Amino acid sequence: MKGINVRRGVESTLERVFNNTGRKFDTLRFSWSGTTAGVCTTRVGEAINANIVFPGIDESKDIPMSLFNELIGYALHELGHVWFTDEETWNVARDHHGDFVNSLINGLEDPRIEQEVINSRYAPNSAVLFENLVNAVLTKDGYVQPDDLQNVPFLLAIEGRRLNGYKLVFDSIVDQSPWASDLHWALTEAHRAKSTREIVGIAIELNKRLQSQQDQQKDQQKNQQKDQNQDQQAGQQDGQQQGQQAGDQAGQQSDQKSKQKNDQKAGKRGSGKGREVEPSSFIQDRLSEHQIKSDLGNYPRPNVGKPRVREIEFI
Repeated sequence: MKGINVRRGVESTLERVFNNTGRKFDTLRFSWSGTTAGVCTTRVGEAINANIVFPGIDESKDIPMSLFNELIGYALHELGHVWFTDEETWNVARDHHGDFVNSLINGLEDPRIEQEVINSRYAPNSAVLFENLVNAVLTKDGYVQPDDLQNVPFLLAIEGRRLNGYKLVFDSIVDQSPWASDLHWALTEAHRAKSTREIVGIAIELNKRLQSQQDQQKDQQKNQQKDQNQDQQAGQQDGQQQGQQAGDQAGQQSDQKSKQKNDQKAGKRGSGKGREVEPSSFIQDRLSEHQIKSDLGNYPRPNVGKPRVREIEFI
């Protein structure tokens, strides 16, 4: 499929979706000059103006059909945010609770708005597009570890889609997580949620539960360290041989303490670090060999941020 036909096909498909909404948008435009995909929106009263931004695809190159479908899937997902996400409520929560809660909201909200798009029937094949796209991301980059706190938002984004009925290339890892009960609670509540406000409340509560477990683990680690230090001191009084053994133990404790410190730092709540819920690197990698090679390579990337401009956040 030639690049020029991809552009025409994406535009005509999304224009049909635009018309199916009952003209909930005032205008819909397309720009093929970005470095990644995105949707820029402005609101004037009840009217919404949308500009869908895609990288500058080389019209003469052959583009796989899978990439064509992924472009439409990204755009439908982001338009779903425009239709069904309460940006103001989300922004207030982010400002008050930090980056980690912001990521938790993203991970829980994405499956909800995709289900809303599916239920709306604005795009009858949206369920297939969303499922294929999330599987493409998982196939390329793999899943996350179930005990990685930083990547809980990504895990929620995947498992929430599983609850929506998506058939995914990886089995669920929730039960392998040390926070399994709280994650199951959050996923179940989010699956029943009808609004962004409800999702925000779930994310804030989940954050509290995760923090409580972290605090308990820190207390346990302190007690274990205290007991180990006492054992070490007792061992040092038993002679040279036992003293040597105590020294070895101390070395192990030092390594363990260092590892625990690093683990706690890596999983620090509110850091906002970890695997991004939105796969901007995935988009760039998929499109890199199909983009126009010219001086436009340094074309400035659209400024991304809610609510006026949002980068595509599929997962």
